[in-house]
Amino acid sequence: MQIRNVSVRHADRSIWGHLAEREKTLPLVTPLDIYADFTETRGSWFWDSGMAVVQIETDEGIVGAGWCEDGCDAVSRVVENHLSRLLIGQDPFEVEGIYDRLYRATLPYGRKGMVIQAISAIDIALWDIVGKATGKAIFELLGGPVRKSVKVYASALHPVGAEKVRAEAKDYVKHGFAGMKLRFPFGPGAGVAGMRANEDHVANVRDAVGDDIEVMGDAYMGWDFNYAKKMCRRLEKYNLAWVEECFVPDDLNSYAKLREETSIPVAGGEHEYTRYGFQQIIEKRAMDIIQPDLRRCGGFTEGRKIAAMASAAGVTLIPHAYGMTHLHMGLAYPEIPMIEYFPLPCWDKMPDVEVESIFLGLPEPKNGEVTVEAKPGMGVKVNEKIFGKPQEKPSPARHASSRA
Repeated sequence: MQIRNVSVRHADRSIWGHLAEREKTLPLVTPLDIYADFTETRGSWFWDSGMAVVQIETDEGIVGAGWCEDGCDAVSRVVENHLSRLLIGQDPFEVEGIYDRLYRATLPYGRKGMVIQAISAIDIALWDIVGKATGKAIFELLGGPVRKSVKVYASALHPVGAEKVRAEAKDYVKHGFAGMKLRFPFGPGAGVAGMRANEDHVANVRDAVGDDIEVMGDAYMGWDFNYAKKMCRRLEKYNLAWVEECFVPDDLNSYAKLREETSIPVAGGEHEYTRYGFQQIIEKRAMDIIQPDLRRCGGFTEGRKIAAMASAAGVTLIPHAYGMTHLHMGLAYPEIPMIEYFPLPCWDKMPDVEVESIFLGLPEPKNGEVTVEAKPGMGVKVNEKIFGKPQEKPSPARHASSRA
């Protein structure tokens, strides 16, 4: 079997679904809060919603699909102008070799960021092909299920007012979620008053759900070390399951120091890339919980290496954001206790842009758990209605492999 065609399709929709559009208008601390012009909402600086689907077709007619973020509409350029020439003629079953060649070929302009996201989409598409060709679901290819269903926690709870938040938190308990994550409203620029508001937000959620529900807090890269240290001292009495992304991703020294300062587990890693990035996190003892996103960090091929490193180091792995990629990982690895899910708060409604689902066949939680059927490959279909016409640029013959 050989790869004969690679194409990219773009949609002006977020891979995260409704959350991305809603969160642009909701209050939460962000890494740009230190600048007065960008303190209102994430929408004041965030890029337009966008995602890319890479479709890879073999000479036997099997088509695999993989996806990633693409707010700047850059994936098609990377794939068409470079990576496709390293794919045409290759055996799609060679996931390790293909990933390594793509990674090495893009070192002069890659290593992290958008290029690795494009490679992630390619890798996911290749695993989709392998699953379809063998009749196996990806979680079966990864070693088989270690559990019957995947637990998910509710990730929302923006600081939109105490009563709304209390109602939202209670609604998640009612729907069977055993854990929920809130967003902190303030960072260092808001001073002591902001700290008090952060604590009040946590106290409100804890009081609403009681002591038997896990509560987490997300600082979305908006704090510095001194602020985080003081904030965590205020929050320890609320028995948080973790505090997430207190600092920018590369400030691993602050993450490591914070772990020494607080009893609250420290989490992060959704903006990290490749096994090398997570190796640094683990070696520095920077986090108790790592949160890789397979659509960013390198797909399943890197994801299983990251999971192995976490297991050996005794670090918990909880993938970032809901999706079929992480459901497969959650089924296959005992080191993953749960994954993130973005419910629609009881006080909110779907934005007007949400008309068509991005994926067809994506399972939804029931009582805080998700059951996944063993369908070949990824097990979902991309909704063709929301994507533009495929863009493709076949590679010159001199770049194709001659191997069968």
